[in-house]
Amino acid sequence: MSTIQRAVDVGVFIPVGNNGWIASTNAPKVPGSYEHNLQVTLLAERLGFDFVLSMAKWRGYGGPSKHWDVTLESLTTMAGLAQATKTIDIWGTVHMMIFPPAIVAKMVATLDQISGGRVGLNLVSGSNPHDLGQLGLWKPLDHAGRYELADEWIRVVKRLWSEDRVDHKGTFFELNDCMSNPKPSKRPTIICAGASDRGFQFTIDNCDASFFTASDDDASIARGKRAKELAVRAGKPDFKSYGLFMVVPGRTDAEAQARLDRFDAGVDREALATQTAEYSSDVSAKQNFAAQFFIDQGARVSSVLGGTLTGSAESLARRMARTIVEGELDGVTLIVPDFIEDLRFMAEEVFPRMEELGVSTKLGKSLETA
Repeated sequence: MSTIQRAVDVGVFIPVGNNGWIASTNAPKVPGSYEHNLQVTLLAERLGFDFVLSMAKWRGYGGPSKHWDVTLESLTTMAGLAQATKTIDIWGTVHMMIFPPAIVAKMVATLDQISGGRVGLNLVSGSNPHDLGQLGLWKPLDHAGRYELADEWIRVVKRLWSEDRVDHKGTFFELNDCMSNPKPSKRPTIICAGASDRGFQFTIDNCDASFFTASDDDASIARGKRAKELAVRAGKPDFKSYGLFMVVPGRTDAEAQARLDRFDAGVDREALATQTAEYSSDVSAKQNFAAQFFIDQGARVSSVLGGTLTGSAESLARRMARTIVEGELDGVTLIVPDFIEDLRFMAEEVFPRMEELGVSTKLGKSLETA
């Protein structure tokens, strides 16, 4: 029995894009539809998950699998899910480059009313030139410029959530006697996945939590510790870090590996090549952690994201718990191949096993029939 006990939140990165996160013609049938995401979210709520998060994606990668060619818009999806749920937190994503801050301030205040205060916001400083460029909304800013825009953007939003009238004339935005009512009932949770030095600093200065990809490796543990160290230096001891884990579970390690092998057997090379080309075309690709992550997936010709964990319930519990405890994580965001059966398996078989490894969650405790 571990002497360390970390109570962590657990959320689901819901599949608002077809195929989920598996670029393969052998991927499970994930349609990227609202009805499916509603089913996933209601299940997650019944199982005891703390939050659901949806990505913002505007253009897919094609190929035989038509990977992410069908995607739901994040905030409108979360509005529907907020109305349909009672307890689970609802976190949407916005690209700050394309959404004016005053528009999002009011949208999130509206979501706050719909959800009864359960709304959160994931901030993204960029994407790739093709994803947003097709909309005519890509701004040719370098890495530093994007975070200058992001700093100004979130300052404006927070002022609109707290002040009666806002005058602002900055580098990127101008507001004249701007009124934004209603105000949120409480400050919405704000997270960001910026992982560069500048991205981490933006996140710590302006957000409640850092959100980054994680596995059972030393780099993931170091990333979690780094977030906490920077937060302490900034005088924010309550700052949280959330690891994004993609897992392929099975009843045995061999079964889990066989599932991954099947996904890789149908890997969509064309979609991955498009994904790599789009992110590589960004002038700041080398400073963009997310870009490098997707470029690396293309280089490995892998159907799944880098660091994906495979294994039985025992193996997954042990591997994830190591990173959570040693990396001092406060939460986990989960990606699975099948967002119904695999979600049940993780909630009922994997996370309860982490108790004896020093990780405490709400999952597996007095579960309703799901």
